[in-house]
Amino acid sequence: MKSHPTRSRSLYLKKLYVAFTLIFIMVLFVSCNKKADDPSATNTDTPSATTAATDTPDTKTSEPPGTDTKAPDSQVSSEATDSPVSDEATARFEILRVDDDMLLVCGLENASGLYTVGHGAVLEDAEGQPMKIDDLHTGMIVDLTWNGTVQETYPAQFSYDKLKDTGNTGSDTITLYKRLIQALAEVDPGLNEGIKQSYFDFSKVDSLSDAEKEGLAYMCGSFFDVWGSLATREELAADGILDHEKGLEDSILVIIEEISVEGNTVICNAEKFRSGTGAYYFHDVTATYKDGEYTYEIGAEMIS
Repeated sequence: MKSHPTRSRSLYLKKLYVAFTLIFIMVLFVSCNKKADDPSATNTDTPSATTAATDTPDTKTSEPPGTDTKAPDSQVSSEATDSPVSDEATARFEILRVDDDMLLVCGLENASGLYTVGHGAVLEDAEGQPMKIDDLHTGMIVDLTWNGTVQETYPAQFSYDKLKDTGNTGSDTITLYKRLIQALAEVDPGLNEGIKQSYFDFSKVDSLSDAEKEGLAYMCGSFFDVWGSLATREELAADGILDHEKGLEDSILVIIEEISVEGNTVICNAEKFRSGTGAYYFHDVTATYKDGEYTYEIGAEMIS
């Protein structure tokens, strides 16, 4: 039986195709191995990616995340770079209260406002002699030197490096009015119940500066265990805090009326007001300054 010629030819072509394919694969394999073994096949003129990363550092990745290596154009950044954080400062203050760890002072001349000031290492009197904290007292006017940094609280805060007494003093009546207000706070304590704020009207006190009045209000708030600030009866009414019929709902108003200051004698009135039917008065108070302190007599005490 003879084979079919067409089928034989087809089988022959398949074998030929397989043979050529195997030969092509072998030639390709040998060529690749030869290229890998030949050092001249490596291109030395173009550095690899690894070499480039090593020799030319990327400034964007060399900085911590979030750091901009380009100089910012904003004014704030420029000021932070060119200007020091703080410069040494010296200013004049009046001492309102002396504590073991701090002073309460009010600013004078080139300073303003209230400050709580931590004690420093250097204290000198007007002649440049050393002083101690125990030598400080209310009313002293001093020059304080510090690093220029002030915490923006109320009162503002800083710590002095040097304190120098100027030999001058502020008004001594601040100690008198502080004692009178403390006495008012202690009498008829029922008027103090439920208050959340204390207000002080010193608009008729001419012997105190505005800074001293602010400091006195701040200090005397502690006698009522609440915050103390300056306000007149008219201002409280305008702000809706004082009702002319009902009075003050959750606050109290202390009024000092200075009648006269002559020599060492002060005559004044003092009032603690909650409403038209809730108030206490020190009437015709006569105070005398002697040996560094005030003593006073109350002409009459009245309640409504």
